[in-house]
Amino acid sequence: MGHGTVGAVDAVSAAWAERFARALAPLRPEVAAGGDRPARVSAPLPQSARLLDELGLARATPASLMARWADAGDDTEALGGRASAVLGAGPRGPVSVDLSAEGPHLLVEGPPGSGRTELLRAVVASLAAAERPDRLGIVLLDGRDTVGKAGAGHGEGLRVCTDVPHVTTHLTANDPVRMREFAQSLSAELKRRAELLGRSDFAEWHTHRAVSGRIVAQRQPVGGGTGAADLDAPPSSTLRLRPGAAARRRTEAPPPLPRLVVVVDDLDALVSPALGSPGRPAAGSVMRALEAVAREGERLGVHLVAATGPGGRTAESEPARQATLRIALEAPGSGTDEPAPGRGRLRGADGRLTPFQGGRVTGRIPRTATLRPTVVPLEWQRMGDPPTRRPVRELGNGPTDLALLASALERAAREVSAAEVPSLL
Repeated sequence: MGHGTVGAVDAVSAAWAERFARALAPLRPEVAAGGDRPARVSAPLPQSARLLDELGLARATPASLMARWADAGDDTEALGGRASAVLGAGPRGPVSVDLSAEGPHLLVEGPPGSGRTELLRAVVASLAAAERPDRLGIVLLDGRDTVGKAGAGHGEGLRVCTDVPHVTTHLTANDPVRMREFAQSLSAELKRRAELLGRSDFAEWHTHRAVSGRIVAQRQPVGGGTGAADLDAPPSSTLRLRPGAAARRRTEAPPPLPRLVVVVDDLDALVSPALGSPGRPAAGSVMRALEAVAREGERLGVHLVAATGPGGRTAESEPARQATLRIALEAPGSGTDEPAPGRGRLRGADGRLTPFQGGRVTGRIPRTATLRPTVVPLEWQRMGDPPTRRPVRELGNGPTDLALLASALERAAREVSAAEVPSLL
């Protein structure tokens, strides 16, 4: 408009201006102030989330899992095994935790019905998708002694995760004999790792082991030097170990030391077991073993992931004090517009809070859900909002996402010939 042009302004109401301003509020410039990368738009959390979608495994196949495992093997910062887990959907994409870099331990707090057990299942599935079963072992412990019993009302607990090949041990706190055996085995495993590592920590030990594996020992002439009696002298210049010497060297070589993650559901039941509980006499021995994991696990490559209710005696326990990563889940809502169980906040070691919606892994999703086009009404006032996620209706039959993922993990483990990690029981 040139100088002196007269224009007429339409008068709008305050309500119209507010609606227009709210429609423009989510918009961001394409390039940030520094001009180096696009600005990240914060999207509202979805009402529910599917873990496989957040993992990028909408179609979980052995090939896709083996590619992830190969990437973990090439990661120089994850020596000895990767322990990274995706929790669910956040405002800027998937929210994840790295137990080896940010941990070593994770504590999940929430009232009953907030999705604690389902979040632990998602952690188990996500850990397994990120690393081979011979580089990461998972131990499951259900603190409630009524898990899996008919009419108990507590569901299957962590038992549904036992088909994952990474799971080496599953224990329900209803048998004092097995509970004491588990506590002794876990304590013995910590002692074995401490003797094997010596004064080194888990990462240093694997670093030295990787370096020593690339070093070729200098050849020595026959008859000279230590160990010359184990060498043959064939006509060629190649030196070969005798079968007996090779067998002895294989025996003397240190065994591989994978990472170990101990997942405990309902830690309250072990800290303060109910009167008359079958596992009450042995709960103290199990807690002492878990306290040892909380104190010494960071150096030994053993991590603890525990779920508990808010407050109580558990807050004063060693696992709660040593947890640098904490999750606070919200109480479940009763309305139709309320989010699904699993809504909470992750507090990192630096104190930063990240809201997220926990990814569900035991839901049943139709295979054709991602192929069906969806048409939704869109009002112009919401044109500036980020795209909403399409709700997917679950079916009452068919395998769960966890079952599909466990099957693919099992086939991938056979393809890579992963060695089996021994059980603690």
